[in-house]
Amino acid sequence: MNRDKEKIQIENEMNAMHGTINEEMLKDFEEFKDYLKKQVNRGKKIGLDHSKLVKSAAILRDYLAKHEEPQNGEEMLLQELWSVADDDFKKHLAQLLVKLVEKQ
Repeated sequence: MNRDKEKIQIENEMNAMHGTINEEMLKDFEEFKDYLKKQVNRGKKIGLDHSKLVKSAAILRDYLAKHEEPQNGEEMLLQELWSVADDDFKKHLAQLLVKLVEKQ
């Protein structure tokens, strides 16, 4: 599957998993991590493999970086790291986010 089709498929799966991002979730980093953990668990339940979970986390992070203002220091740090990262580092950061919430 080519990269664009895969991204569209993942975006469609993400939309099915989480709907809209609520403002309350963005105010507290712990709530953001809880939200991400729920999405990772839902993704696992619908059969997403680890690589798609990481890609989904990256797409979510892209969305937040483009459309939402950071609400706390942790989100500001994530946004700044995301803005200077190349695609390879973004993938690693997304992997770390998934790993972080899987360990909770």
